[in-house]
Amino acid sequence: MKKVTFLLATLLIGGLMLTGCKKDDPQPTPDPTPTTAKVTYKVDNKMTTLPFVTSDCFKYTITYVGADGNKVTVNDVTLPWTSPELTVTLPFDAKMEGKYTYKEEDLPDEVCFGQITRIFSGENLVAAGSGDNIASLSKAGFLSYISQNPDAVNFSLSGKVE
Repeated sequence: MKKVTFLLATLLIGGLMLTGCKKDDPQPTPDPTPTTAKVTYKVDNKMTTLPFVTSDCFKYTITYVGADGNKVTVNDVTLPWTSPELTVTLPFDAKMEGKYTYKEEDLPDEVCFGQITRIFSGENLVAAGSGDNIASLSKAGFLSYISQNPDAVNFSLSGKVE
């Protein structure tokens, strides 16, 4: 009987030890780092803080880096303008540049000129033009300003999407 009791006690203690062991909880798998993102380029014709809206006599030529890394050019654009939403592979060097043109005879007496440039990844702002502004001058004042600042009709913006 002592042997049976000893055997039962040993089995009982061994069973308690096995069931009492803490099991490792499975570790949650971290979300994988995204390998793609959505990118949109925007050129707007008004500022939120000023009442000026770019005169509609301007035509823009805009070049941006497409999803495949090649340049895409759109001509004779009027503002506001937004590129198609691009699905890009990360990391991605987004870049947009452009120039606006006009015919002197189409300029109104009061000229509002300039642009607001932005690059977005989804809802997140990637880059904003530092010299973006919409200004208003008389036709003569605008022509004088452009003759003294010929690069004022150009813009460039870039940012890294990670």
